[in-house]
Amino acid sequence: MALVKKTIELDQEQINRIKTALKAKSEKEAINTVLGQFDTDLQLAEATLKDMGTFDFREV
Repeated sequence: MALVKKTIELDQEQINRIKTALKAKSEKEAINTVLGQFDTDLQLAEATLKDMGTFDFREV
């Protein structure tokens, strides 16, 4: 896994809730955990839907 430094704007209240829910020691740990979980879920969904058609995100 390659780590890169990014400067982004995030909702502090969301970060605090996520950090508390995960009992993470730091904001970085909380955010990386959530990103990892999302990536895993996405890979599972792609594998599940692979033979069922396209997996196309559209803005709502």
